[in-house]
Amino acid sequence: MSVLKKLGFLASYIIPCLIVLGYYGGGWWMFSAFVFAYILIPIFDEIIGKDPENISHDEIDSIVNDRYFEVIVYSMVYIQLALIVWGAYVVSEFSLTFVETVGFLLSLMTFTSGGINIAHELGHKQNAWAKFHSKLNLMTVCYMHFYIEHNKGHHVNVATPHDPATSKKGQTFYAFWFQTVVGSWRSAWNIEKRRLQRADLSLWNPVHNQMLQYIIFPLLFVIALTVLFSITSGAFAWAVPVFFFAQSYMAFSSLEAVNYIEHYGIQRREIAPGRYERVNPLHSWNSNHLVSNLMLFQLQRHSDHHAYAARPYQVLRHFDESPQLPFGYPVMILMSLVPPLWFRVMDKRLEAWQAQSYDAEHIQQIVKANA
Repeated sequence: MSVLKKLGFLASYIIPCLIVLGYYGGGWWMFSAFVFAYILIPIFDEIIGKDPENISHDEIDSIVNDRYFEVIVYSMVYIQLALIVWGAYVVSEFSLTFVETVGFLLSLMTFTSGGINIAHELGHKQNAWAKFHSKLNLMTVCYMHFYIEHNKGHHVNVATPHDPATSKKGQTFYAFWFQTVVGSWRSAWNIEKRRLQRADLSLWNPVHNQMLQYIIFPLLFVIALTVLFSITSGAFAWAVPVFFFAQSYMAFSSLEAVNYIEHYGIQRREIAPGRYERVNPLHSWNSNHLVSNLMLFQLQRHSDHHAYAARPYQVLRHFDESPQLPFGYPVMILMSLVPPLWFRVMDKRLEAWQAQSYDAEHIQQIVKANA
């Protein structure tokens, strides 16, 4: 890995800095982080271009074991926690105009939705410390069930009719939002229910049922914030729970927009009734734009992640054969909000990619060539 690319991951600190600076600038400056993410980053993507670099086999062990990459990820968890607490303080102590409130929430959402990506990265690790931090980050956006559903549901059922987080061809993002938000919660509940039944444990005991814990923990967190800032302000801080749930809604909706983009129209072949071919690097959309990939910890190299879920973000690989998005995620998220534009661009691209034929032997050659 080049030194410049390694240092490039530090760009992720720009967003939280802009949130704070934008607040102190006031007015339209509140939109700074949002504008940076959704306007400036796409411009940089087009100017700087794509990233063709895959880590060589000889480099993998040293890069995987480099603590530098872990420090960045773990620091994001504490920055997000601090921003949520600080944001609760801001809305409880100061009066914001309507424009400032919208800008503040959009800018904060830009970071906290990325925080779900951080939780996603940590949630795939096997050590308890990483899992704790994954759940902590998800708690701050009321989406803790993602920890169960993503790992035990989505990765098993992706690109099949059984996965609520896989969008269908011709499905709008708005229809998909209901499918994935409700369906993923139900799936997580059913996964946990089966786990408890196998262990002969009570479904309704919060000591045993993680889903009950994942409802309780965010509520306890926002209650604590509300009580704290009600005491400091001398009046009931009604703005705190409104702020907390609003930014949570915006953050997980942004995350589901990413799911919509990553899996739009992709289907695995059914090789027997109820059985599907193994997930491989052809089963997710990718974008290899350098700047947005650095900002998103290479989440856009999503096919390699689904083929090898435990692979850390810094060594994820690009496959030319994977379906390729025309732009990075920021542009694609905005495009997904306008269904006619989305269908016009993506349906043609999906059909063109589906017209290509890759047999099982060729897929293995793809993987081996990039191992």
